[in-house]
Order: sequence, then C-alpha cells, then structure tokens
Amino acid sequence: MKEVFATMFQDEALVVKSLLESTGIEVQIAGEHFIDVYPIFFPQEGGIKIVAADEDVEDALAVVADYLAGKSSSGALPEPPAEG
Repeated sequence: MKEVFATMFQDEALVVKSLLESTGIEVQIAGEHFIDVYPIFFPQEGGIKIVAADEDVEDALAVVADYLAGKSSSGALPEPPAEG
C-alpha cells in the first residue's frame, strides 16, 4: 500500500476516497480510527492519508491529479478587466 493523497481535513479525505472508489480503485484511510478522535485534523500524524494497493497507485494518482486540478480551477479568481 502506498500513499496517494493526504489532507488535514476529514471531509476532503472522504470526498477523495469516494472519488477513487467510484473508479473501482480500492483505497483505505490510513489511521482511520484517528478520525473519530480528531474529526477535523491530526497534524501530529501528518494528516489523513489515503493509501492504495501498489498496482493501483498510478491510476489513483491520476484521479487525485484530476481532483486537484478541478479544485484549483474552481477556486481561481477571475481575470481583471483589461485597461484600455
């Protein structure tokens, strides 16, 4: 099992886990029992980590990259109007 995603936020970890599972990639949240103790984040453990089987890592990283690209583009600020 290798790490394919890490975050400090439980809701984001669950979204990414769901995205990965919807594509047929089986993943686990490493230290999932900590979520009940620290429901928001647990920086002392390096955040919430999602791991996938070695043979699924490449596909999982592609799904995560698509998620991150969509996340960054949806949060982008609009271009200022051109002066002129």
